[in-house]
Amino acid sequence: MNTENQGCLTGVARAVALVIVLPFRLLRDALAWCGRQLWRRVLAPIGRALGWLLHRLLVVPLRWLWEWVLAPIGRALGWLLHRLLVVPLRWLWKWVLAPVGKALWWVVDLLLVTPLGRLWRYVLGPVCRVVGAALAWAWRVAGEVSRAVGRALRQLLRNAVGRPLAWVYRAVLTPVGHWLRRYVWAPVATAARAVRAAAREVRTALFGGPR
Repeated sequence: MNTENQGCLTGVARAVALVIVLPFRLLRDALAWCGRQLWRRVLAPIGRALGWLLHRLLVVPLRWLWEWVLAPIGRALGWLLHRLLVVPLRWLWKWVLAPVGKALWWVVDLLLVTPLGRLWRYVLGPVCRVVGAALAWAWRVAGEVSRAVGRALRQLLRNAVGRPLAWVYRAVLTPVGHWLRRYVWAPVATAARAVRAAAREVRTALFGGPR
């Protein structure tokens, strides 16, 4: 394709694009101009007028109300509260409650805290320490006595029961057991074996031996 054909296609494409884009650009520019004119001619004056009205009808009266009514009333109420409540309460605390509290604490300390402290320091504390030491000593002694009684009981049982039973076992039961095993149980066992052998021979003679 030669250069002239390329130039023709480019011109045609540009012309088509211009035809398509131009209405949108004109519409956009028209809307922007209308918006600027609307803001400049209508909205901005209306906003300034509303601001002026709000300032005159709301801000100025409220400022005047605060400056000439509410603030003086608040200062007067603060002064009244200070004079009628804070000052009397401060005076009551300084000249009545604090001295009465100090006096009560002095009386309680004199009549209760100090006597109880001295009672504990000079009477109850030493008595409790002595009683505690005595109980500890008694517990240790009771333990020693208990161990001594246990040893005595074990020795008594060993001498009164264990040794006689051991002597009876060694001197009486063991010889009797040997005599019974030799002269009673052994002959009885021999006789039983002989009876079983005879019974086996009789059975064999009558019924024949095992098949």
